[in-house]
Amino acid sequence: MTDSRAALDVNSALFAGDDPILDVQNDLLNRDRLAKVIADEVQRMNADRGAVVAITGRWGTGKTSLLNLTANLLREEEVIQVVDFNPWFFSGTDHLIRFFFDEMARQLSSERSRKKRLQDSAASIAEKFNRYSASLSPLKFIPGAGQILDAAQKAAEGVTQALESSIHEQRLEISEALGNLNGRIVVLIDDIDRLTRQEIRDLFRLVRLNGSFPNVVYILCFDRGVVESALGEEGLDGAAYLEKIVKTSIEVPPAADYALASILQNGMHSALADVETGPLSEDRFPDVFWQVVRPLFSTVRDIKRFLSSLTLAARAVGDEVALPDLIALETIRVLRPTAHDLIAQSVDALTTVHSWQAQNRNQRLLATHATEISSLLEALPEGVGGALIRYVFPAAQAHTDNMWFGHESAQAWRRDRRVAHAAVLRYYLHQEFPEGTALAGQVDALVNAIQDQEEFRRVLSVVPAEQLEDALDRLLAYVDSVDQEQISSAIIVLLELFPRIREEQVGMYDFGGDYTVLRLVNQLLRRVEAGNLDLVARSVWNATASPYARLRFLTLAGRQKEGATEESLITADLEAEFREELKLHVKTASSEVLSQERELLRTIVQTVDCDGQSGEFAIREAATPSVTARILETALSTARSNSLGSVVVRSEDRLPWEAMVSVFGGEEQLITAVEGLKGHMGEADRSERLQRALLVFDQYVTGWRPREF
Repeated sequence: MTDSRAALDVNSALFAGDDPILDVQNDLLNRDRLAKVIADEVQRMNADRGAVVAITGRWGTGKTSLLNLTANLLREEEVIQVVDFNPWFFSGTDHLIRFFFDEMARQLSSERSRKKRLQDSAASIAEKFNRYSASLSPLKFIPGAGQILDAAQKAAEGVTQALESSIHEQRLEISEALGNLNGRIVVLIDDIDRLTRQEIRDLFRLVRLNGSFPNVVYILCFDRGVVESALGEEGLDGAAYLEKIVKTSIEVPPAADYALASILQNGMHSALADVETGPLSEDRFPDVFWQVVRPLFSTVRDIKRFLSSLTLAARAVGDEVALPDLIALETIRVLRPTAHDLIAQSVDALTTVHSWQAQNRNQRLLATHATEISSLLEALPEGVGGALIRYVFPAAQAHTDNMWFGHESAQAWRRDRRVAHAAVLRYYLHQEFPEGTALAGQVDALVNAIQDQEEFRRVLSVVPAEQLEDALDRLLAYVDSVDQEQISSAIIVLLELFPRIREEQVGMYDFGGDYTVLRLVNQLLRRVEAGNLDLVARSVWNATASPYARLRFLTLAGRQKEGATEESLITADLEAEFREELKLHVKTASSEVLSQERELLRTIVQTVDCDGQSGEFAIREAATPSVTARILETALSTARSNSLGSVVVRSEDRLPWEAMVSVFGGEEQLITAVEGLKGHMGEADRSERLQRALLVFDQYVTGWRPREF
């Protein structure tokens, strides 16, 4: 639309729920032109024997809005008296007839609404309608009052006079008075298609019986299919019956595609103007909008229903869900709720990335997922379902287009906050992330800071420890954006994170907290140009104080262990230099340093020569209580197992006994050091992990060993 009314704000009629428009200022479809045509026709048409005009259209096409615009124009005419008749206030044929004439009389006699030019005539006609209504029954229902009143007062006025003349004579009097009216009365009746079938038949009997009054024009609003079906009962041809009553009709034209699209786009812009949302994904949004969203809208009412909840939905998910996906899923939720329910039931089918290799795929799982995807496609219009899969849930193309995606794609979907990733889809559906999930804003801050070492360090410091692993995991998708010159500074900061990362595994398939740091460091290292690897490695090494961090860095940059055949990223000479320096560092480090070191036992065993038969400590401070305690803590591991078909997981704490003996130069030295630790550190001063390690240690001393280790 090019009309200035397309520039909407949140106070416009588009955001007023499902209410029809009341005036031309909120006419989004330029229906005012059609309203002028109808109003002009009502004034010019021959109404010597009355007239009935029908405004028809499907639910939501804007019949009431068009009627309101037409009524506004008619009310401006001095020779037109508009009467609004609400059929919802009656029940039963007799009540309907009485209420109709009462309402006609009331509105015609109203000083507020009566036209000056018709004042005398209208008042006279109103009196005749009153008498006619009174003659139909000695009792009159007062709508809205909820009670039947004795019409004693009427007996002295209308009823007594009614008895003096027949109903037929009164109709003739009314007809004569209306025929002499220098203008016409227009009766508006809306929402006919929302009445019960019996009420629809009653209403059209009323119109048929009274539609011949001269200079009275009825404008009826209804869905033709609904009314014809209701009138078609009792052996009647509904369409034929309707044709006998309605002489002039106009079908509300469907909104043009371009007009609906413009209204929808402007409405979304206004609804989301002050809301923080997820990324727009400009390269994907046009396809999502035109192929998934737009085809689901048929009327402005559809748009109103959608917009009325869009702002709330956007505020609820914040910036955690990509905007195209949010709009697509909210459209389906509002307009195709059954399909939305199927999406909620098919999270795995829509997001699971299967193996590239056919022989490694779970065929039973694939078949289950394919059935779920098929059900979803059937719940959406043709074309929309396929587009939804292509542009919103691409992993499901394995079932529709034989297209397969890998884990790198899933990583990119998570980065872009697309519901194609299970975590994002579940967040949209449940509006909460599992414990430990970093917020999108935190990840964005890390991405923006990674090029600046101090800022990167500062932003990481404010990420809660329980969310750190997830934040680092999601940062993987942005590795390629780091400048070559900033790789070493980023790695240095990452290696400083080990003290904040959990040490123990939390499940059978957990790789450990260190994995999130190491995977990111590894990806960064592999982006360094070959000629610069030694330079970057030395820069990182010199800036890293922790022996454990140095060991893990060396594991990534060099061979995993001395003598291995794997290709090293750094030169052999530099690796040898690093290993010797690390060995000396660990052997001579102070107890203060070692007692705070992560994975101390592993660090000692993998860097220093250890011999369980030598009778000598592998490191100088091994028997210092704080160092012994740290060796025990970092030695503790938990073996987990479960029986086939059972969800119960059994756990058992264990110690690498031989490795510990080798560090202390023998069992006796180990036992002596641990006993010294117990005497030095009371139970109240021991960490929970150390206390567990000591309990297991005592079992090992007795000769107990686990069945498998």
